[in-house]
Amino acid sequence: MKPNLNQLQEIFLKGKTAAENGECHSAQIYFSQIAAHSNDPEIQSCQAYCLAKTEGRVQTAIKLCHNSLQKQPANSLHHLMLGRILLLAGQREKAITTFRQGLRQSPNPTIMNELKSLGLRKPAVIKSLDRAHPLNKTLGKLFTAIGLR
Repeated sequence: MKPNLNQLQEIFLKGKTAAENGECHSAQIYFSQIAAHSNDPEIQSCQAYCLAKTEGRVQTAIKLCHNSLQKQPANSLHHLMLGRILLLAGQREKAITTFRQGLRQSPNPTIMNELKSLGLRKPAVIKSLDRAHPLNKTLGKLFTAIGLR
């Protein structure tokens, strides 16, 4: 018997919750149940993350996320999952770029938390000077105070 839309949404939420809690094996089972009835790009991205996390199939997961991004370029969930996969692959700079692209699509709090956990800082105001230069420090504080940064 085919599950109805509400049941599929409930299974998807269970899978997302399991993945967020680090239970990727359970999440994979939930996403597989949904994938049998739907080829939604969100499900594909979540499955890709679980695939990379549990089986280490990072290149396959990256391809799946890129396919999802082509279908739904404005969905920040795809950027979140792709960024996480890139982190698993040790591609920190690409992951950061991907997370930032996702934030440009929509203000996703989970992406913001990922970036905060990476300990990112804003770029230096004057890029030709060292970040620790007193002028960069002062201008950075000033621009932040007046809301330009």
